[in-house]
Amino acid sequence: MTRLKGGGSDVHGVLFRTDVRRHRTSFIVWALILPLMSIFRMAGYPEFYEKYGFAKEALQEFSPAEVAMFGLAGVDMTSITGYYGARVFSVLVLLGAVYLIMLGATILSKEEDDNTIEYLLVQPLSRTAIVVTKVAVVIFYAVALNIVLFLASWAMCVAFQQDGYSLQALLQLALGSFLVHLIFAAIGFLLSVFVVRSRVIYPLTIGISLGAYFLQMLANSSDSAQWLSWFSFFSYVRVDEATKGSATMDLAHLLVSLFVIVGCFAVAVFVYRRKDISA
Repeated sequence: MTRLKGGGSDVHGVLFRTDVRRHRTSFIVWALILPLMSIFRMAGYPEFYEKYGFAKEALQEFSPAEVAMFGLAGVDMTSITGYYGARVFSVLVLLGAVYLIMLGATILSKEEDDNTIEYLLVQPLSRTAIVVTKVAVVIFYAVALNIVLFLASWAMCVAFQQDGYSLQALLQLALGSFLVHLIFAAIGFLLSVFVVRSRVIYPLTIGISLGAYFLQMLANSSDSAQWLSWFSFFSYVRVDEATKGSATMDLAHLLVSLFVIVGCFAVAVFVYRRKDISA
């Protein structure tokens, strides 16, 4: 790592751009794979539309257990936005969460694991500036990924539509995706303050993402397990309502989401400023 030259905001900008470039390749890979994977699933919509004329008939494509676990009961799959919400959206949210929780968990911890933190600490930068810049990079890539996913979903709806599509529904789904992704990015970033070894942080973050997804299915499968949905952030997005153009989250889930995002990032900054780092 080369010495960062300049002063004040110039150094902050150099650090931000350096980190953006460092993680650019992995972002491009994820930003290409997720839309390409979606195209294969969305390409089946015209045939699906011809096969099923009504929403209730379309749900016959799934078993009752699948309808319950994935919350599809209120989704009109004969509309292209409903089809996207049921067949594509949940997978994109899950994989995007895996990418962003890993990014959040490694962008700071990797500096210690690779012993490059020594170089940052001797720069004309405070610890606060370092950690806040890392937060900014994580948020930058969360925004960038969700812009790519929204544009891809819009393009696919335009390409495969049979009787129009709802831009409002796509925007609501995009907002829900962005909030969920920010939650996992913030959780990963908080973990990075305490866990710095890559061999530990990768399986831990993947386990958290998949565990939260499993909780969503478990919560939807039984009325007695509904309380588990509060611990699965994937459940916060009301896909059935969003695909109709209504609010993607109710007020309670929105407030919890914002609390977790702001809280995790704020605690990470606070702890890192006082953390004992051997340089």
